[in-house]
Amino acid sequence: MNRIVAELHQAWEGRTRREQRMLAGMALLLAAVVLWLGVIRPITGWRDEAARERTRAATELAEVRSALARLAPVAGAGTRAADARGLEPVVRQTAEAAGLELTTGMDASGRLGFRLANAPGAAAFGWLATLETTHGLQPASLSVVENADASLQVEGAF
Repeated sequence: MNRIVAELHQAWEGRTRREQRMLAGMALLLAAVVLWLGVIRPITGWRDEAARERTRAATELAEVRSALARLAPVAGAGTRAADARGLEPVVRQTAEAAGLELTTGMDASGRLGFRLANAPGAAAFGWLATLETTHGLQPASLSVVENADASLQVEGAF
């Protein structure tokens, strides 16, 4: 080992001052490139990947929270068919959001009954579609009659 160091020292001393400066500059440049490619680029790549992963996780979290918010009224209601009292707030809130005047009560079989007296057709069927797609509720019975003013009278039970 000492012999190799001695040979390198002798080769260095055998160079002119200008050659020594050029070799030192080349060594510094090589060290800078190795530092850049071996340390800095991997660290910035990991940082960028972590930022992308965090953004993806935040998006997924927002989607999960949104899904939970849509399921919360039904999940708090217990079983859909057995607990009409738990269904009534969901049915009423969605009807109000659709701009419908809803009357609820128990039907003869113990299910949650509902009645829309003068409902626009698009609003009534949109409300029923919202209940099905958002809350998974479908009426067990449904009766639709057209009024003289082209509105609908809708009766049914969940």
